[in-house]
Amino acid sequence: MSEKKPPVLEVVKGAKPAEPAKTTKKGSGGGAGKGSANVVRFGEYGIEDGRFVQFKLMRTQGGSDRSEGSFPLCDFTCRIIEEIVADNGLSEANFLRIEGKRADGVPLPPVDVPTKAFFTSQGSWANDYWGTLPFIYPGNAKKDNLRACIQLYSGLDGNIPRKTTYQFIGWKKMESGWQYLHGGGAIDDKGLTDSIQVDLGPGNMSRYCLPAIPETSAAAQAGAEALLLLRICPASPQIGAALLAAVARAPLAEAHGCDFAIWLHGLTGSRKSAVAAIALSFFGKFDARSFPANWSDTDNDAEAKAHQAKDAVFVIDDFKPSVSRAEADKQHARAERLIRNIGNQAGRGRRTSDMRGTTTPFNRSLAIITAEDLPRGQSLLGRLLAQEVKRDCVDNPTLTKLQAAAREGKHAGLMSAYLQWLAPRMDKFKTDLPIVIEQLRNGAIRDGLCTSHPRAPEIFASLVAGLEVFFEFLEDLGAVSSEQSNCLLGECETALKQAFAEQHAYQAEQDETERFLALIRATLAAGNAHISNRLNQGPPETETTRLYALGWRDAGADDEGNKQYRSMGDCLGWYSQTNSNSQDEIWLEPNNAYQTVCKFARDQGDPFLVSASTLWRRMADKGLLLKVEPDDHSGRPRPTVKRMIAGRQLRVLVLSAESIESG
Repeated sequence: MSEKKPPVLEVVKGAKPAEPAKTTKKGSGGGAGKGSANVVRFGEYGIEDGRFVQFKLMRTQGGSDRSEGSFPLCDFTCRIIEEIVADNGLSEANFLRIEGKRADGVPLPPVDVPTKAFFTSQGSWANDYWGTLPFIYPGNAKKDNLRACIQLYSGLDGNIPRKTTYQFIGWKKMESGWQYLHGGGAIDDKGLTDSIQVDLGPGNMSRYCLPAIPETSAAAQAGAEALLLLRICPASPQIGAALLAAVARAPLAEAHGCDFAIWLHGLTGSRKSAVAAIALSFFGKFDARSFPANWSDTDNDAEAKAHQAKDAVFVIDDFKPSVSRAEADKQHARAERLIRNIGNQAGRGRRTSDMRGTTTPFNRSLAIITAEDLPRGQSLLGRLLAQEVKRDCVDNPTLTKLQAAAREGKHAGLMSAYLQWLAPRMDKFKTDLPIVIEQLRNGAIRDGLCTSHPRAPEIFASLVAGLEVFFEFLEDLGAVSSEQSNCLLGECETALKQAFAEQHAYQAEQDETERFLALIRATLAAGNAHISNRLNQGPPETETTRLYALGWRDAGADDEGNKQYRSMGDCLGWYSQTNSNSQDEIWLEPNNAYQTVCKFARDQGDPFLVSASTLWRRMADKGLLLKVEPDDHSGRPRPTVKRMIAGRQLRVLVLSAESIESG
């Protein structure tokens, strides 16, 4: 007969309390190496033989007692060095910087793992970042326990360090005041500091890095040398003035945004890229072979970089839409997207898969674009200051001196000093600069300057305001005297006025109404269409030499010796002779004229994109239509009027014959 077992309660009361888990910390970094007898214990996890393990109570074989055993989770140890908050100016993303060591001593290099990837139930981050080097034992429970083990182990010495890394440059308001971020840290009113972490990613964006502030005498000398930029194109001083104004204005974008760009265009070999690189060299280690962006970049990449380059000059190099028609259309579409991003200070709206709105990058720089062609459309040109760099325009000795100063870091050093000077004044500029720009803009409008586009006075005022601030800095630095500063500012203003006066020609080239008339004339001269007599549909009763311009060609003579003419192509309209006191008219058939012009433009590789109704309204607004009539319903001017043509009443556009025959 078996012995009577004691009650369960007596067994529990007689049990000895379990000893607390012992934590033995030996070694550092990723943990113990191969063959180490050291054991690190933390909670139900620990390290044995250089690998993470989990401790569990197990029932002994053949009995009811339990003993503790260890189960390996992986073949390595690792530690979260720090938690990184990556701020890109739109949102923040969290990363865990993890490094480790395999049990056989093979190091696992530091990697930045997104927090979301680390805490996901899939638990595949180790192989995602270290490849086949680590091994994790199968099972979801193993992965969950490994994640908890790493987190506990990383916090043995206290909370995991946490820091913020900025992924953009430019002004940022910190607790201590305004600081200008760049690839090497930040600049404040005390000078250069490396306590701020900035990560601009791979590629040439990492070249946005500024040196320590030079001595006052060296900075003054660099300031005097920087003024050579005004002499880089002696025959076109407006180019140098615009570039120096861009350098001065870009760091002030925090106070008042730059919603325009400078477009340097010219034939290949005109050294426009080398000139643009001088302006860019004030913001880092740049030259004509290391621009931060070019036109082969994707749209999203270019927008993201322009957002990163906050309060700095940002160069996009080599707009050259001439490889093929399809490629040219893509380039022009890309240019339109980027320029509108700049002008509107807004990116393209996006939605997540669950239709939530997301923040999108937009340009926060002052962009300089080098190109061999102009963008299409008046609207885009209105957001630009276009400057042509001709092949004989750049002065080589001056360019060489400026390039040498850029290589020696003098330009970047001067910018560091400028930013240090601006830092304690940023709050004041955020209040005053918009007011100054508004006053300068109103003055330009009042004086009839910069009339090429409604945006032009604002762009002019913005550049001049930047120069005023920069020359004030140079004066305080001792690089120029007060009198020299005033003379230089007057010289730059005069040059910029000339630059904006030239914008009229660019606008005229892209004026849709003028282009429509030019294409009509070209279509008639090429023999693709003609203008008929409104009475008999024959050749207009005008001088023989003018018939050619109206789409008629010599067809010899009839039996009686009378000259005959042959019409070419479709009929676009009709010629109407008036009495001697008024000018002759041409009545265009709207649909035929518009369709023919669109086809002719498309065949040239430069499509005509304005709708017919918009085109007619613009022609009426500019006074190109001699006759309009009020709409019966709205009372607004209607561009087409009724006219009797060969016994039929048709609606036509009435233009002067002179505008079609000779322009």
